[in-house]
Amino acid sequence: MSKKHSTTFEEIKTLALADPVAREAYDRADEEWKLRELLLSARETANLTQTELARRLEVAPSNVHRIENSPLNTNMKTILKYLNACNVKFEIRLSA
Repeated sequence: MSKKHSTTFEEIKTLALADPVAREAYDRADEEWKLRELLLSARETANLTQTELARRLEVAPSNVHRIENSPLNTNMKTILKYLNACNVKFEIRLSA
């Protein structure tokens, strides 16, 4: 019979994120996840497949896949082209 643990995921997460290095990595991953979600949502709202979007951008479908999977490694000009091809207008808002 296996022993049940009484430590919750939230408790483990809190302990792990107390480490500044882990917190920084977590925050970076969260930023990338939000950007990835924005891109996927834009493409889905435009009702485009990766192949259709690639055609609009005049790139290989693998490039669209790369942009969506690693948006922080993609330059801003490319992200703007991607959103434009999805007929999406967006605002940039800064917060502290």
